[in-house]
Amino acid sequence: MVACRNCGQFNDDAVRICRFCGTSLAPQPQATQQKEYTPPPPYGWAEGSPPAVAQPYAAPPAVAGYRCPRCGAAYLPIVESKVSSEGMLIFVLLLFFCLPLCWIGLLMKQETRVCPVCHANLG
Repeated sequence: MVACRNCGQFNDDAVRICRFCGTSLAPQPQATQQKEYTPPPPYGWAEGSPPAVAQPYAAPPAVAGYRCPRCGAAYLPIVESKVSSEGMLIFVLLLFFCLPLCWIGLLMKQETRVCPVCHANLG
């Protein structure tokens, strides 16, 4: 006869679950101490080398002679490429009249320059 750890009732030796409360009668595994997981070092690092330190954000280089007309920052503008308004018009027209060719309008891009400090559109 096996005594249930939960309710204390006795059960047959062949039974795996207590017939009174439904608790498993299997012996509890011994708690073992587990080592704390440490991930492996990235590829190319030596085992004892220190981890890389994150670098702070580096501002774009300042250029002498250039100033943002809005904020006066001397940083070079960021060049962004977006679908032009004519390209969107072509896309919509081809979407209605020739669906398989509508993607052609999305290829018409225009470059815009944006100040990295104040995000003003510089044209």
